[in-house]
Parts: sequence; C-alpha cells; structure tokens
Amino acid sequence: MALPQIILFAASLLFPVMLCCQEIDPNQNLQSHIAYLMHTGDLVKALRAYQEYSKQNQSHDVELLNRIGLALLDQGYRSRDPEVQVLTLFGAAISLNDQALYILEDAVNSDNPQIQLIALNFLARYHNDRADTALHKALSSNFLLIRFEAALHLATLKDKNAVHQTEALRIKLPDAIWPLFPQIYGLIGTPEAKKILRKLASHPNELVRIATVISIAENGHDDLLPIIRRLASHHEPAQQEACASALGLLHDDSSTMRLLELTKSKNPAVELAALASLYELGHKEVVPQIQNQALSGSPFAIYQLGKIQGSEAVLAKIAANASAQNQVNAALALLERKDPRSASLLLEILLRTPKDLALLEAVSPGKSLKCYRIVPSAQQNFKDTPTLVELSLHNREQILAKAVELPEELFIKIADAIFETQQNDLVPALVAILENHRTPKVIDLLKKHQQKAGAPLVRNYCNLSLFRLKEEGPYADNLNTWVSQQQNIDLIRFRPLLSAENRDTQAVQYELTPQETSRLLVEAFESFAQTQDDKAIDLLISVIHQGNAKNKYALIGLLMRAIQ
Repeated sequence: MALPQIILFAASLLFPVMLCCQEIDPNQNLQSHIAYLMHTGDLVKALRAYQEYSKQNQSHDVELLNRIGLALLDQGYRSRDPEVQVLTLFGAAISLNDQALYILEDAVNSDNPQIQLIALNFLARYHNDRADTALHKALSSNFLLIRFEAALHLATLKDKNAVHQTEALRIKLPDAIWPLFPQIYGLIGTPEAKKILRKLASHPNELVRIATVISIAENGHDDLLPIIRRLASHHEPAQQEACASALGLLHDDSSTMRLLELTKSKNPAVELAALASLYELGHKEVVPQIQNQALSGSPFAIYQLGKIQGSEAVLAKIAANASAQNQVNAALALLERKDPRSASLLLEILLRTPKDLALLEAVSPGKSLKCYRIVPSAQQNFKDTPTLVELSLHNREQILAKAVELPEELFIKIADAIFETQQNDLVPALVAILENHRTPKVIDLLKKHQQKAGAPLVRNYCNLSLFRLKEEGPYADNLNTWVSQQQNIDLIRFRPLLSAENRDTQAVQYELTPQETSRLLVEAFESFAQTQDDKAIDLLISVIHQGNAKNKYALIGLLMRAIQ
C-alpha cells in the first residue's frame, strides 16, 4: 500500500477517537460563553445564558451569579446617568457584599451631593475600617452639607478622630453655621468634646449658646450643669428658656429656686419651660399653671400637657372647641396620654382631605418646646420644596406608629379607614406596624383588604403581609403573579432625602426609601429572597433580565443577598 493511502487509512481509524477527545462538556461551553458576555459588557445576555446553564445543572452556581452581579453593579457604577447611579448605590448596599463596597467608597467623591449623601448613609452602617476611611474623606467634600453629615456620622460612631475632624471643619466656617456643631460634640461626649462645649457655651452668638445648652441636656452631660446654671442667670429670654428646660432634663434639684423665679417671667415660653421642668422635678402643684396657658391658646402648652398625667379632661375640652391648629396639638397630646378621645381627630390628621393638610413641627425661640402646625394646600405650597412634604409624611407615619398604643378596636378602625380611603403614602408604614402587632383582628383586617377591588396597592401590600406572616392561602402565588407583571414598571423611585438641616436632630440616620409602588416591589423581592429557594432566585433573574433596564441595578443587589 502506498504511503499516502496508509496515512489516509490511519486517519480514518483515528478520526472518531479525535472527535471524542475534542468533545467539550456543555456546561463548560456555557460557562465560557457567560464569561465572554460578561467581558464584552452584555450582562443581560449573560444572565440569559446563565438561566440555561442553571437549567442544565438543575441548581444555581452561587459563585458565578455573584460574579455576574458584581459585574452588573460595576457597569452601573460607571454610568453617567444619575438615576442609574442612585439605583446602583442602593443595589450595592442592599447586597451586603463587601466586594461592592468600593462603589460606595468612590461615590463619596461624586460631583452630585445627593449621591454623596446616599453613600454616606450606607457607609455608616458598615462599621469597618474601609467605611470609616471613606467617611473621613467626605469631610473634604466641596459641599458643606456633606462635610457636616460626615462629621455627624463619625460622632455617632464614636470615632476616635471625630473631635479633631469636626474642629478642623468648624474653624473654617463662619459663626452663623456654628449652632449646628454642639449636637456633634454632645454626641461624642469625650472629655475633649466637653471642653469644646464649655467654650461654645460662652460664645457671643446666642444661637450657639442655646444649641450648646440643648446638646448638653439631650445627651445627659450632667457634669456640665454648672455651665447651664450660670447661663440661666442671664437675661436673654430664649437662652433662659433653653436653660430652664435643660435643668429639668438633667434633674437638677438644686436649681428649684431659679426655676421658680423663671416661672414669673413675662415671656410665656420661659414661664412654660420653667413650669415643665418643675413638674419633672416632682412639683405637681404647677400643673394648673400649665393648663391655664394651654386653655389660653398656647400650642406649646397644649402639646406639653401630653406629658402630664391627669390633663386628659383639659385636652379633650381644647380638642372640642379650639382652633384647628390647637385641636391638632390637643389630639396629639391626648395620643401621648393613650386617650381614646384622640382617635377621631387623628383620622383628620392622617387622612387626605380636599384641604390637603401638611403636618410640620414648630419650635419655640429657645428650641426646647415644640408643637405642630398644619399647612393647607401642601402640594401647591410645597411644590418647590419636596422635603417639606416628606417631613409631613414622616410626622404622619410617627403618629400612626404611636396610635397602635390605643385600644385595639380604635387602632383597627384607624387602619381600616386608611385602607378604605387608599392613603397610599401611609400603607407601607401601616402594614409594617400591623405585622409587628399580629392578632386575630389584624389578620382579619389584612384578609379583608387583600380582597379589596380597585385598590391595587392596598390589596397587594396586604397580600405581601399575609405571605410574610406565613398565613395559609394563595398569597405566595398571588405575589409571584404580581411581581411578574411589574417587569416593565417605571424605574424604582425614592422618596426625598432628609438631611440634618431639616430632620429631627435625634434621628441621625436618614433613609433612602422607595416610593409606595417601588417599595412594594422591593419588599416583595426581599421577601422572596429571604426564602432562598430556587424559584425565588429564578424569579429575580427573570425580572432583572426582562424588566425595566434601570431597575436591574437595584434588583441585582437583592439577588446577591438572596444567594448568600
């Protein structure tokens, strides 16, 4: 046989063997394809290929899913679209994955102050060296608000360098800004911080002195009482008021005589602060004087009666006959007393009416007394200041949380009215409250409104709640169906952020909170993610793959958390 023929014959024998040897595991093929798609940045197709890969394996590859998730977050991190940036920050934070921490760290250097604020909020929750370093970097931000927020976070975390960093910031700023700083030193509470508080208590600017007094009292620094006693002897009414309240908060019995002198002040706020402190020190005989101020129409006195036992009858009288502003304060004071007579007025505060009322806090000149004011036509009046609408909503949510302390039948009545009238802005908070107070009546209420026609948000939130409470019924299937139908909703949207300038100084942390429908979608996914079963993961992948292109940057964080 000629040589060429021998070679061809040998090749014909070896060819099947060679083909066999060159066969590649289909899974390996898909893995390589997924890796290629990730490398080219086509992460949606990578997820589609992953779906085929997991179907072949009949299980999920946690490591590969994590790699896809991190790549997708990195893609969002490099976007110039502010909406994508916000959603990516949310996804990176909610993933609880340390490998995504760099996204939050770098966001502190963003040119967008909102992005910086969001990053600060999330970084403050990490409690590790990398996050703390990023917070320190934020003190060099071009935006004053960001620098102040960073200092506030470091103070809350009791960072060892917080005093030095805050001082370095304060001395660069004009005196007009200094009233913001005593709360930071009060939070830190170290000997070095208290030394600065002593200096600020002698500052020429009265607002700085008042802020210092309030900070000392609210943080319980009774070793600084001599400073407050000294300032209480001055003649400025606002400062006297702040000092009078502080002496009561710090339970300074030795200042009783000075407080009695201040009750004779011609300034109503000073008189009320002194009376309230004497009551705190056990002098119940001053109650009629506080009640007289309330009956004379002082909203601060009316609200103060909420702290005074036995004032329910006076408050009920005011609630029945006073102006709308004072009725609101009487109702809230009655709520503090857990008095059922507050219920009917609470409905007027909580439910939207044609008057479109906003509920905002008001403080006295000395910043130690508070009450509430109502503002009509809120959407119109606050159209250029959405944070005020958000503050009003926050206040209504706080009232709703307090209302759960009323007799159950009254709270159920309030909850039922909120569902019936579709107060959608309050529904997420209400459902959370109901879940934390699970009783047969609560379950009946949720089941009733889970069937409510024409109210999709109410119906689906009640369905979600029943699913989370593990009630028997079709709630998992209903939720699955609803989520699948939301794939193309407008992107996840968030409520306005409240910074330290316009929120309660005690509420140091602020939240990046989705709006109602967005929040329902996120909470539904979170609930599915917590089950950590393959169906939930499949659903998340499907919605990320097929749904709104921008939502995927937030939802991938939920998926990453689900597979941990």
